[in-house]
Amino acid sequence: MSIWHIIIKNSEKDTFDVKVSGTEEKYVLNTMQFADNQSALGTNIFKELRLAKIEPTEVVLDLLHLSLGIYTTDQVVSRKAFGFQEWSRHLKIYMPVSSIEKWEKTKEDLQKLLSFLSGDKWEIYFRQNEIIEGKQIELIKTSNPHNIETVALFSGGMDSFIGAINLLENKKKVTFVSHYKRGADKSAQTKLYENLKKKYGDKSFTNYQFYVQPNQQHKKASKEESSRARSFLFLCLGLIVANTMDDKIDFIIPENGLISLNVPLTGTRLSSHSTRTTHPYYLSMFKKFILELGINNKIINPYQWNTKGEMMMECKNQELLKKLSPETLSCSHSENSRYSGMRPGIQCGYCVPCIIRQAAEKKSGITGTEYVHNINQNTPSQKSISGSDIRAFKLALKRLENRPKRTVMFDILSSGPIPFENRQELDKYIDVYLRGMKEVNEFLK
Repeated sequence: MSIWHIIIKNSEKDTFDVKVSGTEEKYVLNTMQFADNQSALGTNIFKELRLAKIEPTEVVLDLLHLSLGIYTTDQVVSRKAFGFQEWSRHLKIYMPVSSIEKWEKTKEDLQKLLSFLSGDKWEIYFRQNEIIEGKQIELIKTSNPHNIETVALFSGGMDSFIGAINLLENKKKVTFVSHYKRGADKSAQTKLYENLKKKYGDKSFTNYQFYVQPNQQHKKASKEESSRARSFLFLCLGLIVANTMDDKIDFIIPENGLISLNVPLTGTRLSSHSTRTTHPYYLSMFKKFILELGINNKIINPYQWNTKGEMMMECKNQELLKKLSPETLSCSHSENSRYSGMRPGIQCGYCVPCIIRQAAEKKSGITGTEYVHNINQNTPSQKSISGSDIRAFKLALKRLENRPKRTVMFDILSSGPIPFENRQELDKYIDVYLRGMKEVNEFLK
């Protein structure tokens, strides 16, 4: 296991450096393209901000560069090559900020939330940024010309699509924020946006499709297959858009309660499989972190108490959902469909998100999605990689049989602490987990 020193820079004039020992690694990560210097990532974010003529505050711009640096670091340091037991890495981040005093207040909470999210040890070291970032990227200040009331994440998945339909059906003036790094992601997002505009009108919403792709061929970079820190970037992108418009604008993160809790299905899935993208504890830490920065936008997951099947059944435009749900993309590795001789972007059918999705489709009666593998007609071997998630679900469901409701709480807590105000709220977490697992059980039977 090596300690990695990651020096984040967003200016050619930044000469900061650190000395490392022979057993340590150093990586200079430029979040912007400099003359004659290859960037550590490709992105259209700064171009899109210029086109939109919006200017984040200095601290929000710091947050943008930090989130780009964190996400890129996660993607260019291989867990297999540099992690303890091929998983947990030790990462020291050196970050220029506009106000050391303000950012130092967040340091402890920021390190905790990143470590909880990715399973790594993060150490953050802030330094004063002498460059005036607003002038550097030549942004032009604007406020909220479209009178946007809400900003919501839009991944192109089923949950975000249902969230979008419900907001538009409620006549909300909304801006959607997407992130993509693959062709299939962008294609799904673009097609869904086009159809939403056909249904609700060109002026019914605005949207951003932000491209961020770490350069895994860059200098000392090594390819990391997981992307645990992606949600930090995604949340920051949505928050940046919302806060730049108005700090009173709500920021919506649509995710069903079963996926949000993401309880490990077996005891061996407490690390690599227990992703925490919208886990309640992670979101509570993120909210605390941004409040410490002086960012006051409310962050809301309106579907925390709903299963995916319930989200589908309660969608406010059933006709549109039936028509377009097959175009949404939930699969963990949809690009792999090309290995089966099919076009990229077809869901595999056997990963955890695909199984939960098919269970929801069965419950709601809304079908039509194309899968590479029909796991009910041709169940893959439970000893194979493609059968491992099915086996894990069956083991988890077997463990739940005849268990007292109160003991299920310990399963839920195995993926992380749960913030709750009273016993009734804790019961709601338990109930949504049990209902979600029941949906899966009905599908796998």
